[in-house]
Amino acid sequence: MNELNIGETILKLRKERKLTQEELALMIGISAGAVSKWENGNSMPDISILAPLARALNTSIDTLLSFHKELSEEEVNNIKSKLTKLFLNEGYAAGERECKRYLSEYPNSICLKVEVASLLNTYLMMSEDDSEEFIKAKRQEALDLFKKVAESKDPKYMQIAVFFIAHINMILGNYEESERALNELPKSLDPVTLYPVILEKQGKKEEIQKFCSNKLLNYLNNSILMLIIMAKTSKKEKDYEKAILYLDTCHKIQDMFHIGLGSAAYKYVELYIEIGDKEAAAKWFKTYIEEVISMGYDYSSNPYFNKVELEIKPEEQKIIRKKMLKSIIDNEEFKVLSGISEYEMAIKEIEKAILSSFQ
Repeated sequence: MNELNIGETILKLRKERKLTQEELALMIGISAGAVSKWENGNSMPDISILAPLARALNTSIDTLLSFHKELSEEEVNNIKSKLTKLFLNEGYAAGERECKRYLSEYPNSICLKVEVASLLNTYLMMSEDDSEEFIKAKRQEALDLFKKVAESKDPKYMQIAVFFIAHINMILGNYEESERALNELPKSLDPVTLYPVILEKQGKKEEIQKFCSNKLLNYLNNSILMLIIMAKTSKKEKDYEKAILYLDTCHKIQDMFHIGLGSAAYKYVELYIEIGDKEAAAKWFKTYIEEVISMGYDYSSNPYFNKVELEIKPEEQKIIRKKMLKSIIDNEEFKVLSGISEYEMAIKEIEKAILSSFQ
C-alpha cells in the first residue's frame, strides 16, 4: 500500500487547502498524530476514513489513491521546456517517446495533456519521416489528446482545446468537424479595447506596451493570414491580378513591421511558377531567402514588438530555421527555377547561412 504514496498526496492537498494537520484531523474526527503518521508514511488511513478524507481535501477517492500525483502549472512548464529542447536537439521521435512517458506517469494532468498535444503537433516539422501517412497519424494523436482535454470540461483549458480541435480537423480535411468545434467557441466581445484603457488609468505603462505589442502582432499575423487565403482563393480561380493585389498588401505589411518570415514572398514564388513567369518567380525566391535569413530570432530589435517574448528561445529558433532552409534546398517545386541567376544566388546564400550563422 505504501507504493500509493498516499501520504505525499494528503500532504500536498492539505497544503493546497491551507489546512494544518490539526484542522484536517478535526474535520474527519481523528487525531492530529494520525495525520502526521500518514504524511510521514508511517501508517495508512483506514478504508472507512477515505470518503470523509477525500471530502475534506476537496478531491476524489480515485485521486487520493492514485499512483500518479497531479502536476502544478510550474511543473508542467518545466516539463514542457525539457521536451521542447528534446524535440529540437534530438528529433521528433525522441521527443514523442518522452511525451508519452510523461503522459503515462501523470495521466490525470489536464494541463500536461494540453502542452504535450501542442508539442506533438508543433514539432512535426522536426520529424525525419515527412510522409503524408505519418504526418496525418501524428496529427490525429494530437487531436485525440485535445479531445480528452475538452471532454474533461476543465474551464481553464476548454477554449484552447476546442480551438486546436478545430485547427487540426481543418488541416486533416475534416471541415464539418472543424466548423462544429469553432461554433462551440464563445462569441463574446473582445475586451482588447477596454483592457489597455484600464491599465492606463492605473498608470501601468510597462503593462500597456507589452499588452498592445502582443495584440498588435497577433492582429497583424491574422491579417496576413487572411490576405494569403484571399490570394490563394483568387489563384485557384485563375484571377491572378487580384491574387497579386492581395500579396502586394501582405508583403507591404510584413516589410513595414518586419514580421512574417517571408511568407508573402514565398506565395509570390508559387504564383509566378503557376503563371509560367520563371524569371519573376526566381526574383521573388531570392527576396524570400533574403527575408528568411535576415529575420531575427526574436523581436528585441523590432521597435514595434520589442516587448514581445517568444516561447521558443533564439538558440532553439536557430535549429528550426536551419531545418527550414535545408528543406527549401530540397523543395522539388522550386527546382524548376534551376539555372536562373537569382535562384542560384539564393541557393548559395542558403548554403552559406547554414554553414555560418546557423551552426
